[in-house]
Amino acid sequence: MLLENKNMTVVGMGATGIATANFLVSRGALVTLIDSKSQAQLKNTTHSLMPKIKTLFECSEIPISSDLIIVSPGVDINSLFLKDAQKRGLSIISEIELASRFTQTPIIAVTGTNGKSTVTTLIGDILKQAGKRVAVGGNLGTPFIALLEEEPVDYFVLEISTFQIEGIKTFRPNIAIILNITPDHLDRHKTFEAYSNLKGAISSFQTKEDILILNQDDKNVLKQGEHSVAKKYYFSLVEKVSNGVSLENNSIITCFDEITKKIFPIEDLKPSMQFQVEHLLSAITVTTLLNATQDEISNAANNFKGLGHRIEWVRTVNGIDFINDSKGTNVGALEKALKNFSRPIVLIAGGKDKGSDFHALKELFKKKVRHLVLIGETKSKFRQFLNGSFSYEDAGNMEDAVARAIKKARTGDIVLLSPGCSSFDMFEDFIERGNQFKEIVGSL
Repeated sequence: MLLENKNMTVVGMGATGIATANFLVSRGALVTLIDSKSQAQLKNTTHSLMPKIKTLFECSEIPISSDLIIVSPGVDINSLFLKDAQKRGLSIISEIELASRFTQTPIIAVTGTNGKSTVTTLIGDILKQAGKRVAVGGNLGTPFIALLEEEPVDYFVLEISTFQIEGIKTFRPNIAIILNITPDHLDRHKTFEAYSNLKGAISSFQTKEDILILNQDDKNVLKQGEHSVAKKYYFSLVEKVSNGVSLENNSIITCFDEITKKIFPIEDLKPSMQFQVEHLLSAITVTTLLNATQDEISNAANNFKGLGHRIEWVRTVNGIDFINDSKGTNVGALEKALKNFSRPIVLIAGGKDKGSDFHALKELFKKKVRHLVLIGETKSKFRQFLNGSFSYEDAGNMEDAVARAIKKARTGDIVLLSPGCSSFDMFEDFIERGNQFKEIVGSL
């Protein structure tokens, strides 16, 4: 793809937009970087821009001279000003599409509603343990376009969101993983069907030589895999799979080419990883196909530090494990968190209402949750759908919630913060919420 003297418009001055603009101008393109926000609002983000990049603030019009438009993930590709550009015959792509056109390095792409960051990081750690040169990023950390500077590498391991998939034209991962699909981002994608189809689109340009890894336990994931021509492999917490990774007698097993191998018992994992088994299964599926050994997988898993606020083991007090899943800001994340555990749970949940439907959780609560402590503005919504059928109570703040949870918990139980809601009614963000929980638990 020739860039010399091409007029390129990059939309969005976040980290991805700035990395994209710098990449383009370094290769001779004539770059205009636009954003609807003011210069004052963006003063802390634009200092790393290379010279010769033209910036337009408070702008929602595409320059007439544009040869190509690259959209940052935070910008809705269906915005009116972008639709107008499409009517003018202008091509609009995402940053991952652009980056993929400038590399021949194999791409491992991880998507799903929940767990993407953890699985992406795990895959990277296992491959590094196996002696591979790996660049990890995408929607997690460093944008894909900026990772190109790290070449030569053996693999790019990328977290991919639906916001990025919206703008692909040829993006072809050599290995794609769909972890799960539950309702999220419907304010942007409008319907669950549209959102699901975008997750499935991660495989749109894969060939018969590529690999698609699917969650056997998620019917929405399996549906999206039906039309893919890629070679399919599976992972499951629930049943043994004939072509992939699953559990048997509380041990992780692989089954490839009709050969079954035991990797290691769950009990051999450190406590924090015992709560991440499903994530580990998907990562093992990828890395086993890339010839990582049992020892390499085991070493990486037990050295994995985990990502903050994502099924994060905090500590054990009087035989009770405290788990921070503050990043669980939607119903699907809460559902996944509950299914992770076989022991009774005292759950702290609630926060700012995102318009979510909690009714699907009712039966799961009855099976998994000993007691529910409610926080935030969704208290009444939770109470309404539970309708007195379940043991629950309200808490005024996080300290009160933890204290109430401890009173209800028994030795061997799990106290889990997995709100299923955003944090903005009580906290600056999910990080502040999770940190407050950890500080309180740390002082017990």
